[in-house]
Amino acid sequence: MTDALEIFRALTAVPTAPYYEQAVTRRALAWIGANLKSARVARRRGGLIVRYEGTHGQPALALAAHLDHPAFHLSKVTARGASAELLGGLPPHLLDGTAVEAFAPLPTSNEPLARGVVNKRGERYEVRWTQPPRAKPAFATLALPPCAIQDGWLVSRSIDDLLGCAVSLATLRRAAELKLKTNLTVLLHRAEEVGFMGALDLIAEGTVSKDDTVLAIESSRELPGALPGKGPVIRLGDKACLFDPNATALLDDAAAALKRPIQRLRLTGGTCEATAYLAFGY
Repeated sequence: MTDALEIFRALTAVPTAPYYEQAVTRRALAWIGANLKSARVARRRGGLIVRYEGTHGQPALALAAHLDHPAFHLSKVTARGASAELLGGLPPHLLDGTAVEAFAPLPTSNEPLARGVVNKRGERYEVRWTQPPRAKPAFATLALPPCAIQDGWLVSRSIDDLLGCAVSLATLRRAAELKLKTNLTVLLHRAEEVGFMGALDLIAEGTVSKDDTVLAIESSRELPGALPGKGPVIRLGDKACLFDPNATALLDDAAAALKRPIQRLRLTGGTCEATAYLAFGY
C-alpha cells in the first residue's frame, strides 16, 4: 500500500473532473516516465495505456481505472456566482449548501481560483462565491482534502478513482521490478463518470485484445457486506450486470492464497468499466 499511496499523492496534486483530466494525465505521465522505464506508454483520446511485457505473444491482464471524478462544469461565470452542471455520481440530496472549490481548465496545483457554495435550482445547480474568482474557472469540486490521513483513514475528494489508478500503477511497477514472466497492462481511462467514454473509445479502437482479461480497479460506496477496513472487495457485479465467472474464480483463488480478509459482494451502488468491457465481449 505504501507504493500506491506515494503514487496517489502525486496524482492528487491537481484536481480532476470529467473531460478535464489533462492535468492529472500529465502527473501520471511524469510518474510513469520516472518510475517505469521498461514500460511502453501510449496516449489515446480515451486515456493512457501502459504495458509491461514479461513474456512474448501471451495474453495480458489489463487493470482498468479512471482519471476523472464527479464534479461540476461551470458556465455563465460572474463575480457573484456561476451556473453548474453536475457530471458524475454524487448524491444530489447531500449537495445543497455544500462548499466547493473552482479551478482553471488545466490547473497546476490544488490552489483554487474561487471558493463558493452550491445550491440546487431545479435540475441544475448554482454556485454562489464566498471567494470571488481571480480568473475564469471551468469546473468545481467538493471542498475536501486532496489527500490526507485522518485517524488512520485515507481521506480524499477523488479516491474514485485516482486510488484505482495508483494501485494499478503500483502493481505494474512491482511486476517490472520482479521481472515477472507475465504481461500486464494498465488502462487509465478518461470520462468514466459520464458513461465510460474513455473505455468505449479504447474498445472501439481495438486497443485491448479480446484474449486479455480486463479487471476494473474501482471504488464504490459502502454497502452491507462490503465495509471499509474489512479487506478488499471482489466485486461480483454492479448495478447493471454480473461479471465474468471465470475471472471471478481466478480472483477467489488468489484471495485464498493470500490468507487475509477478503469481501465478496455484488456492489449495486453504481456501474463500472467492467460492464462496458463485458458488453463488448471481453
